[in-house]
Amino acid sequence: MIYPVQPFFLVNTTKYYKKIVPETPYVHFYSFTADAEGAELSAAVPNACVDLLFTFTGERVEGRVCGFVTKRRGLALPRGARCFGVRFRPGWLPEALGLSLPELVDRRLDLADYPQGMALMENIAQGDGFLTRIEGLRTFVRDRWQGHALLTQFIAEVAASGGAISVAELEARTLYSARYINRVFHDNLGMSPKTFAKCVRFQRLIGLMNGWPRPGFAGIAAEAGYCDQPHFNREFKELSALTPREYIAAVDPEHYQDKLVYV
Repeated sequence: MIYPVQPFFLVNTTKYYKKIVPETPYVHFYSFTADAEGAELSAAVPNACVDLLFTFTGERVEGRVCGFVTKRRGLALPRGARCFGVRFRPGWLPEALGLSLPELVDRRLDLADYPQGMALMENIAQGDGFLTRIEGLRTFVRDRWQGHALLTQFIAEVAASGGAISVAELEARTLYSARYINRVFHDNLGMSPKTFAKCVRFQRLIGLMNGWPRPGFAGIAAEAGYCDQPHFNREFKELSALTPREYIAAVDPEHYQDKLVYV
């Protein structure tokens, strides 16, 4: 299974606090301070999820809905900003936001532009710590979700394969036609199953690369389901805007896990 991450959030902080909520539409809640050199040059990479991200700079609070990105996209995090956020599992979104997943693909929306978003920002701003903010956000969500049962089934199949599954194989496993599978993905997620699978495979890949010690790139490419290393190199650069070696230099896998603090 895939555990979706944003590695550059972790790179740009000394400590990344994480609270996992298993077997729910949440991936995890997180909190960090953008205190690393060059933290303002952060980025989001494809991870198949939507995040709510709140940044605190002095007395000012900003809240954003960060939609599913299909390629690396810059994310301005002023150095010294304190960040709090939540990541939702692929295919899930709180009903209280009044938004849909297809309208969020490759987009970021300012919560201040929505009445319900303003109420949420005020609630989060009043929280005096990580756990208090988590409770405020969960109260806002109230376990009312947008989701599609069949899409969830298809997503589980793609995740179980590590993204190394074709639409034809998905058709054979689920007994739904390729045309119908494509429609379910487009109507409820806003992208094709092929694009989604590519992002899942990329997440599996960086999960392998973030570990230490790590095998050579050829072994990583094979384990992540790439047919050859040129394909691996090309797709990695397409999604991350970095070569695999540049990514390793930026993320520093030897010390990556040291920054994680589980709450």
